[in-house]
Amino acid sequence: MAAYLQWRRFVFFDRELVKEPPGPDGGGAGAGKPFALPPGITVCDSGRGSLVFGDMEGQIWFLPRSLQFSSFQAYKLRVTHLYQLKQHSILASVGEDEEGINPLVKVWNLEKRDGGNPLCTRIFPAIPGNKPTVVSCLTVHENLNFMAIGFADGSVVLTKGDITRDRHSKTQILHEGNYPVTGLAFRQSGKITHLFVVTTENIQSYMLSVKDYPRLELDTHGCGLRCSTLSDPSQDLQFIVAGNECVYLYQPDERGPCFAFEGQKLIVHWYRGYLIIVSKDRKSSPKSEFAGSDAQNSDKQILNVYDLCNKFIAYSSVFDDVVDVLAEWGSLYVLTRDGKIHALQEKDTQTKLEALGLEKSIAMENKTLKNTQVKERTLHSSGLRLFMDENGLKNRVIRVGTRKSQLARIQTDSVVEMLRKRYLNLHFEIVAMSTTGDKILDTALSKIGEKSLFTKELENALERNEVDLVVHSLKDLPTSLPPGFTIGAICKRENPHDAVVFHPKNYGKTLNSLPEKSVIGTSSLRRAAQLKRRFPQLEFKDIRGNLNTRLKKLDEKEDFSAIILAAAGLRRMGWENRIGQILNPEDCLYAVGQGALAVEVRARDEEILDMVSALHDGETVLCCIAERAFMRHLEGGCSVPVAVSSMLKDSQLYLTGAVYSLDGSDSLKDTMQTGVNYPQQNEEGPNDDTQYVGITAKNIPRHAQEAAENLGLELASLLLSKGAKRILSVARQLNDAR
Repeated sequence: MAAYLQWRRFVFFDRELVKEPPGPDGGGAGAGKPFALPPGITVCDSGRGSLVFGDMEGQIWFLPRSLQFSSFQAYKLRVTHLYQLKQHSILASVGEDEEGINPLVKVWNLEKRDGGNPLCTRIFPAIPGNKPTVVSCLTVHENLNFMAIGFADGSVVLTKGDITRDRHSKTQILHEGNYPVTGLAFRQSGKITHLFVVTTENIQSYMLSVKDYPRLELDTHGCGLRCSTLSDPSQDLQFIVAGNECVYLYQPDERGPCFAFEGQKLIVHWYRGYLIIVSKDRKSSPKSEFAGSDAQNSDKQILNVYDLCNKFIAYSSVFDDVVDVLAEWGSLYVLTRDGKIHALQEKDTQTKLEALGLEKSIAMENKTLKNTQVKERTLHSSGLRLFMDENGLKNRVIRVGTRKSQLARIQTDSVVEMLRKRYLNLHFEIVAMSTTGDKILDTALSKIGEKSLFTKELENALERNEVDLVVHSLKDLPTSLPPGFTIGAICKRENPHDAVVFHPKNYGKTLNSLPEKSVIGTSSLRRAAQLKRRFPQLEFKDIRGNLNTRLKKLDEKEDFSAIILAAAGLRRMGWENRIGQILNPEDCLYAVGQGALAVEVRARDEEILDMVSALHDGETVLCCIAERAFMRHLEGGCSVPVAVSSMLKDSQLYLTGAVYSLDGSDSLKDTMQTGVNYPQQNEEGPNDDTQYVGITAKNIPRHAQEAAENLGLELASLLLSKGAKRILSVARQLNDAR
């Protein structure tokens, strides 16, 4: 047993009160004031780029990084439980539509809409064996094949199969007992799935990958509600149970170490190798095992951040009446009963090493360590464990370049978060800067005439070694990169289509139902050309600025009936509720690379290139190689209307490409396909520095990349043979003359 009173204490996090964001012009009535949560919040969770809340009125609220709330009516009465999947846009909720003990489970697909709200794909009563009892906890497996619901009467109901559909799953009572269930957690190790069940008086594990689900009792004491959690792989996926005397760690078949952390535990979470505990002083709080959260009052509460591996306290602070602690956007967020949000941002590695007094000793040791050997050394004076491996990255601070816009920061944060989850011992810093495209806001992009509008300054910083990698929207990257650079990763694509956002007076309409001569705002020649052709009764005008600015111009003035934006950007900003219409390919093909995020690196920086390559999404990479090859062979860009649509299905890659005159009256469009045999084959990727339209993807088979590039080249050649060069030449001349 380890006495935490002997552990060293540090301040590895900065605490800051979250405030109302400024408006697009830098002002705003509430700017600078503490941000306030809606009243009546009953439950919360986080994931997929948002903090999620349920309230006493039956509403579910989403708070994205932009701090612009959106909500929908999920239940007629109240929401009691939420579980947001981290790897899927699926939200599970428990709530009530009528008085009495009648809890209902609803599963929501956040990517699909039903009348403007998320689509509810499944509803079923949360009652074990038709016995009315209160739901106490809820958890869902990330593979979407298991859901477990705990009850105050000691029951656990397990749903196995596709939890998003009634017909593809089976529900049964897994566990019955005499004590309230206070915590549930799925553990996946290889092909073995376990479910941990903790009550106020005991702890069990069930092996779900074996018939009849064998059960093993792990201990004869339990914990209160919200006082258990599952660690990440850095702590071997152990189930953590926090009692008032000690914190215990469990494997599926045995109890592991325990730690003497005294005080009544109210909230327990795991975050990036740290154990987060919110507790009260035992002297000032009566023992109340089951009602862990009910025991909260206006007394002060202590939040401690423990490093169990190295046995030190990374942060400790006092808060008033903590509601919960959420993790999103690379930070911790402490919610308090007064409706305020406190952000805890982990400090950079250099600052922490300086606090430990280790910076000089590490620098000296690094000179003597060989990068080709895997070494681990524990510095006993501090208890901080540091690692070195073959790529030599473990003690480096990885600097990530990005634009300063809010959307760019959100996109970069999402990429950094993916890297942090894969490389638990690496530390990342974000370096934001303005680009040419950000500075010129009074001229249409197609008129500026310069390539790399949103990338040049970032690439300069990359060349000067001021940053190690840069996150871009792929559609901003030219198809031919400057020498020495490559796209080291293309992440899984968001919805690539364009979306229509309507003026409030036009809610519920479509482009086809707008009055004649309605003005539509767009900064894209590609969108304008296609939509002029498809909707000749409408008028189209340029609109510039970031997403916030364009939405403000739409809402606060009468200049536009609607504007066209990328659906991906709206979703990443958390503004899906503003999408009034998604434009299908028949109405408007999208831009090359639209919806995909790219990580640009120095081509010869093998360490960084190997690190980011884990983020490659094979399907997205092949589609984008074909699109970029098509664009490059046409010599297209933002100054001419070139559009695409691509899809990988059953090992066949399909590419549709088109070119348009500025007014859309003249066009060429065609579709081709090719076999790529991906991902069914076993062939390795290129083992050299081969790039395909600026993309290095060593983990994707060479033949598949070559097939994708050839598909783009062949489709472009087909359109050129039909007269595409003339259409684009005239479009370029007319655009220059405007």
